[in-house]
Amino acid sequence: MADLVTWLQATALSQGIVASPWLWPFCETLHFIGLALVIGIAGFFDLRLIGAFRQVSVQAAKDLMPLAMAGFAINLVTGIIFFIGHPEQYVENVSFWMKVVFLGIAGVNALMFETLVGRNVVTLPEGSDTPTAAKVAGVVSIVAWFGVLYWGRMLPFIGDAY
Repeated sequence: MADLVTWLQATALSQGIVASPWLWPFCETLHFIGLALVIGIAGFFDLRLIGAFRQVSVQAAKDLMPLAMAGFAINLVTGIIFFIGHPEQYVENVSFWMKVVFLGIAGVNALMFETLVGRNVVTLPEGSDTPTAAKVAGVVSIVAWFGVLYWGRMLPFIGDAY
């Protein structure tokens, strides 16, 4: 990993990120906005799957998911910028790797939901309860995204961040 850090730090892109006084805070702001979109919208959808907001159809809640995906895209881009700019803060940091683990859990959960449960659940009318498999997917998603949130916030405090 030390070789990766050394190589990345030597790139013009990494040096440009570090040299720019406003890029990092701008990306932090975008990262927060992206996270708010992901947690807010995916969280609403997950709560609907669990059984809350039954007056809203599952499809109507799912119709908001492109905004959550846009938030995820914003976070992916800004996260890559953070990693390239200061790889030494991430590669040996347990918080970073735990965040990656929870991102993986969220991704696998979303894939399983879409392939196994999603088609049947989105056709439920408003007022309907969701099947147990959808509820489980909702709970796993909420736990995974809060894991991402927690471990991301812990980056400066746990491990070799600074």
